[in-house]
Amino acid sequence: MKKYHIYGKSFAGSLIVEFLFEETNTNYDITFLDQEKMKSPDFLEKNPQGKIPVLITPEDNVIFESLAIITHITEKNSSLIPEPNTLLRDKYWQYLSMLAAVMYPAYHRQHHSYQYVNESGYDEIRERSRILQSKLYDHIENILNPYFCESRITAVDYYFYMMSRWDLNKEKMKENRPKISSLLEKIRKKPSVDKVLKSQPRKKII
Repeated sequence: MKKYHIYGKSFAGSLIVEFLFEETNTNYDITFLDQEKMKSPDFLEKNPQGKIPVLITPEDNVIFESLAIITHITEKNSSLIPEPNTLLRDKYWQYLSMLAAVMYPAYHRQHHSYQYVNESGYDEIRERSRILQSKLYDHIENILNPYFCESRITAVDYYFYMMSRWDLNKEKMKENRPKISSLLEKIRKKPSVDKVLKSQPRKKII
C-alpha cells in the first residue's frame, strides 16, 4: 500500500501533519520545499495558493488547507477527536476553527506583514494582532482543563502547540498563564512531537 506524502517546510505549518501522523503511527514521507519550489507550476497544480502543507493520500487524492488535512486524519483516527454528538465534540470543532480562522492569521500578519500593508503599517498591524492574540490566550487559559477538551488530548492541542512555536515573545505569552505553560510542556514532551522536531532539516533541502 502506498504511503501518505506531505509537502511541507521545515518548522512550518506542515508540523501539525507530522505530529498527528507520528502520534497515530501512520506511514508517510515528506518533501521539504523552498519558496521557489512552492511557486512552481507543478506545486501550484496541487495548491493554487502556493502554500504548505499539502497532503497526497495513498489513493493519490490531493488535500490542501490545514483544517481539511486535520479533518481527514481525525476521520481516519478517532483517537484524536472526541466522540460524535457530544459536548466535547462541539468544543473540539469550536477551538479548532478558532485557531485556524483567527489565531493562525494573526501569526501570519506578524510574520508576513508585507502581504497585508505597506511598510509604514507594519508596526500597527503587528500590534493589533498581538492584542487579539493576548485576548485569545486569556480565554484559552480559562478553559484548559488540562487540555482543550478537558482530559482528552486531541488534534487541537497539537495544533495550538505548533502555532505557539511561532510566537515572537514566548515568555510573555506564557506569563501568568500556568495552564498554557503546562499544556505546551506536556505536548513538547510527547515522543511523537520530539521525533518530528528533531527530524526537521535546518536547511530547506528542495
